[in-house]
Amino acid sequence: MALYISAERIKEALDKAGNSRAKAGLLDFLIVKRTFQAKGAAAVSITQSEDAYIKALDQLASCHSDKAPNPYINIFSITDSSHGYRSAKFKSNGTGSTISNNPWNPVIELTSEKPRKASLRPGYENHLETLLLKASSGEQNPSLDEVALWYHRADDVQGLVAGAASPAQRLASLRAHFVSDVGLTAAEISHLFDTTAATIEAAAFGAQLADPDDYLPDIGAGPAVAPAAVTGFCSLDLVTALAAKPFVILTGPSGTGKSRAALKMAEGIQRAVGDKVKGSLFQLVPVGPDWTSPKRLLGFRTPFGETRKRDDGSETNDSYEVTETLRLILRASHPAATGVPYFLIFDEMNLSHVERYFAPFLSLMEAMNILDEDDAAPLVDPQSLTTISEILQREDSSSPEAEAVKLLVANGQNLRLPSNLFFIGTVNVDETTYMFSPKVLDRAHVIEIESQKPGDYLKGQGVSEQGGLIEVAKASELLRSGIDDREGQRYEVPNPASIIDRLTTDGFSAANIDGIRDAVIKALNGCYELLSPVGFPFGYRTSKEVFVYVYVWVKARQMLGLDVAAIMGGWPTALDTAILQKVLPKIHGSKRVIGESLKATAAFLGGGHSGSTPGARYTIGTGLMAEIKPDAALVMPGGSGLEKSKKKLDAMNSRLSATGYVSFVS
Repeated sequence: MALYISAERIKEALDKAGNSRAKAGLLDFLIVKRTFQAKGAAAVSITQSEDAYIKALDQLASCHSDKAPNPYINIFSITDSSHGYRSAKFKSNGTGSTISNNPWNPVIELTSEKPRKASLRPGYENHLETLLLKASSGEQNPSLDEVALWYHRADDVQGLVAGAASPAQRLASLRAHFVSDVGLTAAEISHLFDTTAATIEAAAFGAQLADPDDYLPDIGAGPAVAPAAVTGFCSLDLVTALAAKPFVILTGPSGTGKSRAALKMAEGIQRAVGDKVKGSLFQLVPVGPDWTSPKRLLGFRTPFGETRKRDDGSETNDSYEVTETLRLILRASHPAATGVPYFLIFDEMNLSHVERYFAPFLSLMEAMNILDEDDAAPLVDPQSLTTISEILQREDSSSPEAEAVKLLVANGQNLRLPSNLFFIGTVNVDETTYMFSPKVLDRAHVIEIESQKPGDYLKGQGVSEQGGLIEVAKASELLRSGIDDREGQRYEVPNPASIIDRLTTDGFSAANIDGIRDAVIKALNGCYELLSPVGFPFGYRTSKEVFVYVYVWVKARQMLGLDVAAIMGGWPTALDTAILQKVLPKIHGSKRVIGESLKATAAFLGGGHSGSTPGARYTIGTGLMAEIKPDAALVMPGGSGLEKSKKKLDAMNSRLSATGYVSFVS
């Protein structure tokens, strides 16, 4: 007689695995281990052409359902916005690509020939926790029993549990078979799993194969992470924007503290990390007026270097100008730096054309979560990377940048844009600077630092931080959460409106989430209707990043101790800020081009419509009307509008009337 695990018990196992300390990468490690066992070899190619890998992938990740949104699922990330689902591309752009990244170097060794074979490095066990478990979490390690139940979700386990007299003994048998199938060692289990026996009842087993649609997840969210005990404060707006998008532009009048805000945050994070990593976590980059290419940031090769001997005994003058910026990028790529935020702070970023010297970063910011490692353009070509490694080895072979580039060269890897690298640019606008193109603004959050009255700080009140304050410890935690989200591609979803579904297990009801979602969509629709006729439409990226910002804003307020009721009463501030930072910055032009669009958009964001006074409407050319119908008016909790965005548009409209031209960044 057949015997299967029930859908209810599989669902419970899924929930517990997803809410454990495990990072998404633990599934990749288990797939690699199972591939070794299935192949009966210690080195195997993790590619689609390898049957053992496909078998391991199916056993550990297949949904076994035609109704699931994707054929695979990562049980350790079911609480993210995609609910753990992975597309068919998981075969070609999943585990094989993941384990080739620099953080995996202490664990996985890759051969140089193609296809590469993966094996485990000596002493790899000592690096498993850092790589595969969250550093600060109130949750336990993943339960070995729960993962074993998931592994056997589609199996007739009658033969596996033969002779077991109780449900607990059956579970022990399944655990033993899972450990054997995957080839888990005692050291691996000790580092990665909770071995406490899981609770199981007789009802957990039955004669019917469970329907996957009865246990596959619909929605979920991850647990909050406990912060470290570090003192100090920094700008809440800045940290929230960085956690949502790793590129932030700070604009405002000269002398308002833009660089100070960025440096204060970075220095605080450096103190919070302490001696966990070597070297500085941030670099202040003064942009020069003559920067026309990326070489000021990434360096360049030169044939006129100091004569040196290579390892093979030959002499060469081939050299490379290694910049401080490149050194920081290498430090951020070091395996020991996984999850640690690093910062490049560009002072007066628009003193030269950003599109020229910053071009590789602009491209890779979007491509890094889409392309496989071998498809993405490297920051530095492989030959130059070898030269850089030789130079840094001579300087100080123990430096983190020397160690990082040595690992890249040894494994034949490219230097990619690390997920833990954040960019902050400060901007002044005058006759010596250049305006940003839509390409740049579309890839950043733009925060306008407002000036204060002299009396406010000259009388001892101090300089206030944008959006209020957040403790450095919690700022570090929020940024690490953002790093995990990017590494796990948790925002790469078909419908960005689903991103906020992750709030469900944080105490937010379906009605709460639907209310937020509907208001965000209505705000985006209204802005699009009023701005696109005058040349400022926006696409998928902007809509997605508004939803991401709202989600991260809510998570930040939870870290500050606000409950659901308080957040629901104040969440329109998140939407207001997101519109201000993502939708409005690209607006610029003359009175003839923009016309009355600013006034109409301000009226809409203030809660108005075509029939209100002032009205959310204007006429283009000979009679084309852009307007917001009464049923599309933006009604926020408490009857208030998006006041910050409205105030900015009103100010821009006044300047437009006075001078005939206006831009967001002024």
